[in-house]
Amino acid sequence: MSTHSPSPSPEHPILAGMAAALNPPDDTSPLPVGTLIGGDVVEGVLGSGGFATVYRVRSPSGYVSALKLLPLDQGPERAERAWREMSLGMRLRHPNLVRQLGAGHWPLENPRYLWVKLELVEGPTLDEWGMAPGRTLGDVMDRALEVARALAVSHEAGVIHRDVKEANILVGQSTGQAVLVDFGVGYHPAYPTLTKGMFPPGTPAYRAPEAWAFGRAHAGEPGAHYRAGPGDDLYAVGVVLYRLLTGRFPFRPAEHGGENVEAVLHREPLPPHLVNPRVPLAVEAVCLRLLAKTPEARYPDAVALYEVLEELRARTDVDWKQVLHPERRRPVKRWSRGLAAVGVGLAVALGAWWLGSGREVAPGGHTPEPVRAVAAPPVETPPPPAAAPPLALRKDSVPVKQQQTSGPQSEATSKRRGATVRTACLGLTGAALQACLGTQQVPSERSPPPPQECPAGAVETMTNTLGLRIRERRSMDWSDVRGRSVHVHEDTPLRVAGAWEAGADYSGKGYKIALPDETWLFGRLYVKDGRVYGRFTEARTPLGVRYPMCLELLDTDGNVGLELQPGSGPGKMMVDPVVEVRVVDRFK
Repeated sequence: MSTHSPSPSPEHPILAGMAAALNPPDDTSPLPVGTLIGGDVVEGVLGSGGFATVYRVRSPSGYVSALKLLPLDQGPERAERAWREMSLGMRLRHPNLVRQLGAGHWPLENPRYLWVKLELVEGPTLDEWGMAPGRTLGDVMDRALEVARALAVSHEAGVIHRDVKEANILVGQSTGQAVLVDFGVGYHPAYPTLTKGMFPPGTPAYRAPEAWAFGRAHAGEPGAHYRAGPGDDLYAVGVVLYRLLTGRFPFRPAEHGGENVEAVLHREPLPPHLVNPRVPLAVEAVCLRLLAKTPEARYPDAVALYEVLEELRARTDVDWKQVLHPERRRPVKRWSRGLAAVGVGLAVALGAWWLGSGREVAPGGHTPEPVRAVAAPPVETPPPPAAAPPLALRKDSVPVKQQQTSGPQSEATSKRRGATVRTACLGLTGAALQACLGTQQVPSERSPPPPQECPAGAVETMTNTLGLRIRERRSMDWSDVRGRSVHVHEDTPLRVAGAWEAGADYSGKGYKIALPDETWLFGRLYVKDGRVYGRFTEARTPLGVRYPMCLELLDTDGNVGLELQPGSGPGKMMVDPVVEVRVVDRFK
């Protein structure tokens, strides 16, 4: 007869807990709510990983904490790892380090697990926190200060974390401070190494160059393993800071996936201010020093890093209130485009009346209410390259008759009107976009542009930061309404519909996202001999990050330029809604 107790009803969690205490489940099954461990009651699962499951537990007094349950019967390495984490945690006491509250075996008879009770830090991981709209430069640097402080205390106690990354840094909801957690793969010289392979457990994207160099130098050598030091933790902080500032890793992945070790060893990361112009050079200098190729070139220790960050944060010549990743309202959703199409006529009509009345909007003032109701947020048009692509009409077209104006005031008024109408149209698609753009006019005839170099840093950004390849192609659109031509202006932005995956055009599959969904491409269009040509020189992501680009416009057959569609005429460009762009290293 089986000695297992019958499964209690789920309506009785305490009875279920008593049964679980008598008969622990296998290592793959979560403990039921109500299980009693170390005097605390399990309330649910917080997470699980390769070595442990973490539960939310409550003490008889009502104190809520996290309890990590580590199996002891899966080999000596796991048992040693469990004891190591418990012992390392007992050495560390600091507000920016997760607190260990107790430890023990479970069940008491024939124990199969080691439990470690930890302070429950409720809040998002650092990357989730950092990408939330409205995070300022000062906010990010405060969190970096707290991580440096945590590592200073840890290193002083002789403990190397070895897996510093955003997922192991939580931002407490109650305190707002960063807390470094999970010392499960930490190292202290008093404990024997658990490394069986070349590298200690950790995350490759945060691995320091000296570790990769050791791996290359000792490849195939029996028993060779790399021992991490404080410099490895500091390098990982550099990766974390780079991601918070730019939204990207310092190096793109290798061609066939995995880490680009060659880049980590021998190439410098793209300076953060080129990826995100809102990053000050003083902050960038700290980040790049942390990412230096040797530990000697980084900061001497975490204390020195903290002091540098503290001194930097005290500077008054840095705009600490600068929002790093401004929130960008998404374009009008498909279900609301019918309403947008109805309202856009009124918006454009009232907007035209507003402009025609000769009134000016003061800098920083509100957009007139009818326009603002259907417009995407105002976006500055990027300055054109040295030789901005002008626009030329077909040779057989008739010049548009224009009202005579004179003086700089009339020219400025005309530019303001065009910019305001184009701003109102940004983000609209389909019929709404056509109705809105129908009020715009193509500029007067100009000569076609000469060959032109790419914007400064564009090729490096596209190939290194974004992982794109020269001559790589990608489908884009001006509208998701197929079978209907779209009326475009010379600076109408182009939309990246669906994420652009780096290398997808060559390998048959994408590796990582180069540009996210709803990124907009800005540049210039012009007409020559019945075709519309385009040069796009900047990309803006939904988070507001800007990248210099060098992309030329193609039709869906891969031909340079687009054929003008029926309905085109003097001052009016009608084109297909779906097009392609190609990555180039020079505009010919």
